[in-house]
Amino acid sequence: MIFLSSFTVTDVSTMELKATSLLLLTCVAIIILTEASTNAIPTCCLAVTGKIPRQKLHHVKRYDTQSRSGRCEIDALILHIGKRKICAHPKLRKVLDKIMKNRKHKRP
Repeated sequence: MIFLSSFTVTDVSTMELKATSLLLLTCVAIIILTEASTNAIPTCCLAVTGKIPRQKLHHVKRYDTQSRSGRCEIDALILHIGKRKICAHPKLRKVLDKIMKNRKHKRP
């Protein structure tokens, strides 16, 4: 018994394109949702900035500590200045703590 397929080459190509597009869209959605919810994809500092002007340090809103014992390869301070993040050497922590302490005392 011989069955003749009613599919043409263009139908098969269209189905493959749709399947590939659906797979790609699913992968992108998974990556975005994973990053947003569990922070599974770490964003690490790969290098630290050498010298940061003291004036710029006064604009730091907060900082986070990156440890090489975790997911990242180097120790660093992640400085939040406006919408930007700057990777700084951990030795700057003492200077930043002083600046932030003085900032709190100056507020009424």
